Amino acid sequence: MNTLRLRFANGERDDLVLGAGVHAVGQDNDGHPCLVDDSHDARLQISIDRRGIWLQLREQSQVMHVNGRPVRRMAMLRAGDVLHLDGVDLTLVGARPGPAPATAANDPPSARAVLRAVGGPHHGRCFDLDHPCVVGSRPEADLCIAEPGIPDQHSRLEPHSDGVSFRTLGASGGIEVNGHRLDEGLLMAGDQVVFNASHRFVLEAPRAMAPPEPVVQEAAVEWTPAEAGPQRSPLMASLRRIPWLLLAALLMAGALALLLLYGVR
Repeated sequence: MNTLRLRFANGERDDLVLGAGVHAVGQDNDGHPCLVDDSHDARLQISIDRRGIWLQLREQSQVMHVNGRPVRRMAMLRAGDVLHLDGVDLTLVGARPGPAPATAANDPPSARAVLRAVGGPHHGRCFDLDHPCVVGSRPEADLCIAEPGIPDQHSRLEPHSDGVSFRTLGASGGIEVNGHRLDEGLLMAGDQVVFNASHRFVLEAPRAMAPPEPVVQEAAVEWTPAEAGPQRSPLMASLRRIPWLLLAALLMAGALALLLLYGVR
């Protein structure tokens, strides 16, 4: 799993680096969030493993907000989420998207992808990305965000075989992806995309099925009979088929017969 960071909104302090494991977050002498070694001094903890990112509050009376929604006990986080605690905003910064393809892709995407809204007026809706999608404030836009600061054509999303590329159109201020503000890049499944700070979307796509491994047929082995050796007599063949236990019993019976015979004389 890639290393995550808690980044202060204004960049006035260094990022809090979060690797795999459990991290306790407390306060320093100035009242700002910081990582602490003693869990008793923590106000919240963040657990990171292959299952995901989990936030748990240590104080039941404490209230914090994630993307503007109150959290009182636990919450599942994604890269790109904004945490608000005691008047301080922290952005959970994840992996930086890769570069966008230089040209339009001629090959179709390997899996169907959708952009699912997880915050904002479009919450709960899904937008298919099986064709190029234009984001803008115009009503005829594929994804309409009619808000100040969003131009008629804000950006363009285009499916590719390796993901979904995005490019801003004109001076739009960029797009936030996993906490990074960029003008272009390549989206992958699970990436969080934010337009105009409050319109949040997650790119969802099934994992591409690996092609079945070719079945290798074993070559037929041609059987060649061995050369005929010297023939054994039927008597020897029969003797070899007599079980050893039966042969031992016959020998013991013969010995007892001789003993009885000479014992009588």
